[in-house]
Amino acid sequence: MQFSDITNLENSSHNLKTKSQVSQKTIPASPKKKPSVNYMDIHNFKFEWIYLDDFELEIMYQTDRNPFQYCNNEQMQWFQNYNLHLSYPLQLDHINTQESLKNHSICEFGRNKIICWMGQVLGSFESTSNETYFLAISIFDKFLQQYPYSLSNQELLSIGISCLSLASKQKDIYCLTASQLVQISGEIMTEDQLAKCQFQILKSLQYQIELPNYFKNFDYIMRDLEFRYFQLMSSNIIKNSLMKMKISAIYKCTLNLLRYVTQYYDTTIFYQSTIAYCCIYYTIKRMELLKFRLLDDLSKILMSIQIEQNIVNTEIALKYIYRLCQNDLTQTQSEFLSQTDFKY
Repeated sequence: MQFSDITNLENSSHNLKTKSQVSQKTIPASPKKKPSVNYMDIHNFKFEWIYLDDFELEIMYQTDRNPFQYCNNEQMQWFQNYNLHLSYPLQLDHINTQESLKNHSICEFGRNKIICWMGQVLGSFESTSNETYFLAISIFDKFLQQYPYSLSNQELLSIGISCLSLASKQKDIYCLTASQLVQISGEIMTEDQLAKCQFQILKSLQYQIELPNYFKNFDYIMRDLEFRYFQLMSSNIIKNSLMKMKISAIYKCTLNLLRYVTQYYDTTIFYQSTIAYCCIYYTIKRMELLKFRLLDDLSKILMSIQIEQNIVNTEIALKYIYRLCQNDLTQTQSEFLSQTDFKY
């Protein structure tokens, strides 16, 4: 896989500000009220994240509570996770990596492109976990936020490969090897150079690479949503396998939206927990508009999670995600986001 050139970028033009003399007798006109954004309007979307196969679509329209019987091992695992989750609730990590590019000569488009490329790389290996990609993003942004010297677009590929390697070592049973990463990069760096770059990142992060990330927040909220639903309904996957399957479909679609949103630099303005929550909320609301059945209770439970976990700025984040979904996709994004084989 070859990494395309990200350095030939045109400088954005600066807005010219002009001042006008205003007479003291002049009464200023009232400012026009900006039209409110209806983020449930689905007509202008150029990115569609609700990807479901025929079986999943049938499940989403179904109302039969028990269309499927899970095997004994799956039932046992679910009950163990259910009791463990409700016995030891966690508090979400409300952090962001805002202004990670502030001290560097790296453009937002360059960051977007390298992160998308990182996702493509991980998607080509079955051994990598869902969290590896999002941990790599956190390592990438946190390193740029803390590194004291100015970096440019030319260093992006080396940094991206090193972040992939560190994240894979942290999260994958069979992690990506140095030789694999060097080959993927088009051999622009040697294994020794890769090791030195990783060491520099580790040193800048004080060897703390188990960072909060979008996936960790997303996964916890989704499991909290699932277990709270069954607790509220005094049910389980033996009595109601349908909702378990619906939540699995929501998980899959939301993860695709989350991968898309986190590519953009402006997303770092928000807390990771806010972005994760809003992607889940938006997906459920979109599914309701598509007439998928039995999702009302999930929306109510999700809002209670927001209050208990003190997830803030959700209205602004939802409008932000709505605008992102109106953007045209690049070819690299289209190829990356077409990979939807997620593990739940």
